[in-house]
Amino acid sequence: MKKNNILLALLALLVLSPFTAQARQLDEQKSSENPRILVIPGTGDSQILLRKLAQLYTKNRPGFTVEIPESIGSGGGVRSVITGKNEIARVARPLTEKESAQGLKSQIFAQAPVVFAVNPGVTGVENLSLEQIIGIYSGKIQQWDALGGVGKIYVMNREEGDSSRTVLENFIPGFKEISVPAGATVYSTPEALQTLMASPGTIGYLPMPTVVGTGLKVQQVQGISPSAANVRQKKYQMVIPFALVWKDTLSPRAQDFLDFLSSPAARKLMLDNGAIPVE
Repeated sequence: MKKNNILLALLALLVLSPFTAQARQLDEQKSSENPRILVIPGTGDSQILLRKLAQLYTKNRPGFTVEIPESIGSGGGVRSVITGKNEIARVARPLTEKESAQGLKSQIFAQAPVVFAVNPGVTGVENLSLEQIIGIYSGKIQQWDALGGVGKIYVMNREEGDSSRTVLENFIPGFKEISVPAGATVYSTPEALQTLMASPGTIGYLPMPTVVGTGLKVQQVQGISPSAANVRQKKYQMVIPFALVWKDTLSPRAQDFLDFLSSPAARKLMLDNGAIPVE
């Protein structure tokens, strides 16, 4: 039964995909037809944080709505802006040269640590060395017992090109060279979160703001926690940028939301949720 935990969680997510596509079309229609609704599609990495920020933003703006729909990835967000379906989108990576050449602009509003998190049922494990991470993801370490815990390790990975995976490949020696990673692959950060929550014994990696308040256990890496102080002091360097992208001049509604992200209230909310606002 346990070895099927991750697969069952992924199958449940696949059933919802047609409904997600329909919701996406409705989001695009609402954004274009109603100037009081701002829809911001894109990456799942900043999805949870931006929903909290949008709720705070609209609290004092009656009749104005900011919607953060389900993930279509950074690339999907970029395409929605290029094709004119949406005015502004969310990404968790720098723009490519090709994207910048099409007139796209971007603004980073926060940095998010990429963290290794384990299902709440995993006990006795609080810190991982780089060698242990490689051992887990290569399949050489298959039992939590070898790390101070109990039971079999179930591994959740992300697809090639994913923002979090790219960061790990750049900062963990040997991670990129793992030719056949252990475990199952998921294709969005919300799916990664649901899989970790539903699958006992599982480890995965995702942005810190996704983990806050979930009960998932965040691991130190080499004895260093992904705190705001450690990120700012560059002791913890595995981070991804949270940014918004757009083309041409922003409408007043979109510009006002962008400006709000640098306000004291927004910055405090980011810090409370594991993101480090840009200086």
